[in-house]
Amino acid sequence: MSTVTVRMRVKPEMEAEFLRIFRDVAAIVESDESDCTIYAVWETGVPHEYFLVESYRSEAGRALHNERHAAVFEAFMACLAAPPATETLGAQALGIPR
Repeated sequence: MSTVTVRMRVKPEMEAEFLRIFRDVAAIVESDESDCTIYAVWETGVPHEYFLVESYRSEAGRALHNERHAAVFEAFMACLAAPPATETLGAQALGIPR
């Protein structure tokens, strides 16, 4: 399993574009990336801050996702007010999904 969390602070004027990018990517992930078990973005309660969790059954699934969506990476980064805080997690110890 390969899981990544990303905390992102978005430029207020780019928030609609940021959400559009994630909606578009999420639709592709849901329909065509069966190795992905979680792909979700949450508001954190801090204005213009979001938290992404993406989890894959394998590192290969994560690599495929990154390759597939590389074209939108620059547009995504342009929406951010600061570099994202990314963390790669180890093996799932407990909980759902299994």
